[in-house]
Amino acid sequence: FGVLRPAPPLVCTGVKARAHRASMPLVKLFGEKLVAAGGKLISTREALEGASYVGVYFSASWCPPCRGFTPQLVESYRSSLAAKGFRCVLVSRDRDAASYSTYFEKMPWFALPFEEHAQNESLGKHFRVETIPTLAVVDPSGRTITREARDEVVNDPKGLNFPWHPPLVRDLANGNLGKINEMPSVVLLCEAGTQAQQKQAMEMMTGVASAWESMANEKYGYFTASGGPMAARVRELCDLPAAGPPQLLLLDIQDQGSFYLGAAGHEALDADHVKKLITGFESRSLSKRQLLNPPES
Repeated sequence: FGVLRPAPPLVCTGVKARAHRASMPLVKLFGEKLVAAGGKLISTREALEGASYVGVYFSASWCPPCRGFTPQLVESYRSSLAAKGFRCVLVSRDRDAASYSTYFEKMPWFALPFEEHAQNESLGKHFRVETIPTLAVVDPSGRTITREARDEVVNDPKGLNFPWHPPLVRDLANGNLGKINEMPSVVLLCEAGTQAQQKQAMEMMTGVASAWESMANEKYGYFTASGGPMAARVRELCDLPAAGPPQLLLLDIQDQGSFYLGAAGHEALDADHVKKLITGFESRSLSKRQLLNPPES
């Protein structure tokens, strides 16, 4: 991580009315018009009518990772995702209209008009886009499902787990860092634990995350670490013994690389100690520590 780093229309007017209402949030999100193949303008409502989910694809022709990922997304879209009702909208970060048009010609979906600079900027802020390519997925009501669909397309090109609802708790051993760089994140390091303890850790953290996210305004990332290089990296940056006993901590990388230590050993596997760590963070009663600077390679 950062410091670690698409049906014929129905005749029934009632169904049509529901579809019309359902499209309104997407019109608000993208504006009244989108660009279709050949540069033709089409109403957003018509373009996205009947979509199960909509991808919001931030990309540009000048960006090498974008040029690498776009063919993967096109292949996945044509072979699997479109049949699942997925639609996609390019939000171009190209700097001129010619580059925008040439790049969009390669894509079998829709695009935000190049001249809609304010809408483009608004979408970037809405989805907190910091790097490209970024692929977000929203439902027909405009609710964000995930902002990490780029990785999902790479790892699940057939869309077996589409629309890729993010798990409440991730195991750092799987290499998926979620939003660990962007939001305060509770981490339970348990590499040296038995399989039973690691299972207990995941179940306990899932229970806490589910309960806390349903009642709290403040949002967190939740992670366990059953092994792998990311667990070792966290321990290194927090100056913790390699493969040591279970350790609870809260990373707040956005706050200049801060972290807070919680319970260790068997107590780290106790839900009450996770809650105590979070409440202590929110009340500012914990001792703030700083991540070590990564050594020169």
